[in-house]
Amino acid sequence: MVDVKNMVRIGAVLVAAVLGGGLAVSPAQAASKTSGGGFTLPAGAPTPGAGFKIKNAYRVAVGVQEYACTDAGTWATASTPEALLVRYGSPRPIYHYAGPRWRALDGSIVLGAVATRVPKDGTIPWLLLTTTVEKGRPGQELTNVTHISRVNTTGGVGPTGACTAGTTQKVRYGADYVFWAPV
Repeated sequence: MVDVKNMVRIGAVLVAAVLGGGLAVSPAQAASKTSGGGFTLPAGAPTPGAGFKIKNAYRVAVGVQEYACTDAGTWATASTPEALLVRYGSPRPIYHYAGPRWRALDGSIVLGAVATRVPKDGTIPWLLLTTTVEKGRPGQELTNVTHISRVNTTGGVGPTGACTAGTTQKVRYGADYVFWAPV
């Protein structure tokens, strides 16, 4: 089990480093920023369509996709994320982990299910996920989020070749996550 409170503390340090210029941002992440610290949705991004607006957008400050070796001695194609996301224009972090789930500092949690997958060469795919609220009250950060798009991905591609059953490998990745809410 991941200690979310510890991840948030680590996140605060990482946020300060990113905003202070102490950490480099990947080219995919830098290209997404606008002069106001906002976010521009890239062409070809999977979206929920009409009737929805971008509530917030986040970039991966630090993240991995964890792959497990199967009993057959091959790497599974599915992965488990673990990432700290930082909101564009704000130091507010969100924790992303198995499920896949997203947890905000206010305790609200959403669970995602892949609705659309857009393959990308050399990196993990862009996704559109539908979400359900696992925990939250009206007015909390994630309670009215109905969809999440994962775009501008870098890295995260799983290992290949033979492996020892039961072992895992973490692969670093970057991405932008766009949180959608009804208009």
